[in-house]
Amino acid sequence: MGGAGPGRRHQELPRAIEKTPAARVVPAVPTFSVEGGFWYRIPPHLQPDIGVGSIVRVPLGGRRVRGYVVEMADRSPDRLKEIGALSGDARVFDEKLLQSLAWAAGHYVGPLPVLLDKAAPPTLPGSPPEPVEVETSTRGKASTELSRFLEDVGAGRRRPVVAYVTHWSDADWVTIAQPASATTSTLIVVPTVRESQALATALGPGHGDRVVLVPEGAGSDVTRAWEKANSGGRIVIGTPRISYWSIRGLKLAVVFEEGRRAMKDRQTPTVHVRDLMRTRARIEGFGLLFVGPTPSVELIAAGAEMIRSGRPWGLIEVVDRREDPPGSGFFSERTVAALAASVKAGERSFVFTHRRATDASARCRSCRALRLCRSCDSHVGVAPKCPRCGTVTGECLHCGGGSFEPMGSIPARIVQQLRARLGAEHVGEVGDGRQVTVGTERDLAGLEDLGLAVAVDPDALLHGQNYRASEEALRVLARLVGSVGRRRGHRTIIQTSDPESDLVAALRRGDPVPYLEGVLARRARDGFPPATEMIAVEARNVDPSAVHGVLESAAPGMLLGPATLDDRHRWLLQGDLRQARRELRNGLQKLRDAGATLRVDVDPIDL
Repeated sequence: MGGAGPGRRHQELPRAIEKTPAARVVPAVPTFSVEGGFWYRIPPHLQPDIGVGSIVRVPLGGRRVRGYVVEMADRSPDRLKEIGALSGDARVFDEKLLQSLAWAAGHYVGPLPVLLDKAAPPTLPGSPPEPVEVETSTRGKASTELSRFLEDVGAGRRRPVVAYVTHWSDADWVTIAQPASATTSTLIVVPTVRESQALATALGPGHGDRVVLVPEGAGSDVTRAWEKANSGGRIVIGTPRISYWSIRGLKLAVVFEEGRRAMKDRQTPTVHVRDLMRTRARIEGFGLLFVGPTPSVELIAAGAEMIRSGRPWGLIEVVDRREDPPGSGFFSERTVAALAASVKAGERSFVFTHRRATDASARCRSCRALRLCRSCDSHVGVAPKCPRCGTVTGECLHCGGGSFEPMGSIPARIVQQLRARLGAEHVGEVGDGRQVTVGTERDLAGLEDLGLAVAVDPDALLHGQNYRASEEALRVLARLVGSVGRRRGHRTIIQTSDPESDLVAALRRGDPVPYLEGVLARRARDGFPPATEMIAVEARNVDPSAVHGVLESAAPGMLLGPATLDDRHRWLLQGDLRQARRELRNGLQKLRDAGATLRVDVDPIDL
């Protein structure tokens, strides 16, 4: 029994294919050619410790490089090289964060290794410390709608993205930041270091050791903050770099003033915090709250729920510059009188000028007034055409003359003029310690509780060449107005030659949303984002025809350019670019391998 019958041969069972634990590793090399990763065998002594998100050392092209584990599986050992070492004790992302980073790499046409690097701290991380032992307090006095949102998020119920329309100083940050439990965390992303420090100081008394302030730089202090952020039960505060971080127990993410330029990376990949956090919230399931006086047009287009908290800024006084005589200079008499009264009362004042006015404005040599387009009554700088109606013009605002000169350094000229009227001891540029200071947008972050603010020429903001000019004008002016205290007599003076504009009406009304909805409608009519997609590509050190060929092949019929800009060329892709993003990757990598310097700006904000 059991033997082979007559004329029958023994049958051999197929041998089971031998497999070994393996990991797919994406090398930390900033190129599209390695973003798919390579499989490596995991040595037995590392198998208990390696998982998705681990940092490892692997052989690649005759050298050992840093890499990130993105997948685990059993694989045939044939021709598999071995992982050389495990770097650090912590895993820097999980499967869900990896999905968000992969989305960002695809949307922003950037190599995945670059995005994975952003998720990791600057030095090798150790094991996160134990969660802090604190008692959670009940939520405070937030508005009814906001309280419901926070309660739903804390209970784990899915909520749409919310835009909380309020000023920095009016938001109840202690209530917003309160984690839902002792093990859940809150992430707060702000545009600048100064603002992150101010918020951490405000939250410290109420939340103590829960607050993790992420410093700038690339040293061990940042890594320690990353480790604390992954210990659970924390309030993590920092600049846009932390939007890429894994946060243990993340229940709520808060983004302050997402429309600011600092919230979008300038270098490829040009990731915007708003869109990365929206993707993360959808995949990871945490609540997402945008806070600020002026939500972006993109946020409105995305259907964010709007929660208003009263008037997001203080009182506005409008000064009609059309009533001023020729040669009045930068200021009307009403404005100078208001500044003088503020000095006499011992209060601080800030005079705001738009930085680009330095290059774009010119004054008549005869009466010193700005040039005016007679067709649409719009201020015109040295550009040959009116920015509003396109009319070729060369006429002055008051005397009709056509002899103009550049205005030079605007802040310096304003300081000079004010010192002649108010006294040199009272007026200076930001940092001089004077009662009246003069500055630009970069100086707004440190301002608070002013007695008086003055916008010298907001028309230059509104009528700029950028397709985002009208939205930017409201955002910048809202920040200026918000720096003024709410006490009796405190106000912002808006000097304008267009007092009936929608922008001035929105500032007076204290409600930005109807104005921004109008901007959204005009953009849709004109074919600008978010109604359409745009990608700008700049190239140096390469034959423009080679770049043009790659772009035309990736996005046929959707390519504009090239335009010559000093030592580089620029193209614009416009339309439905989902397929173009995939096609661009190989072509752009070949150009880079040939020595080209390329910048790919997805969803550009400076056009």
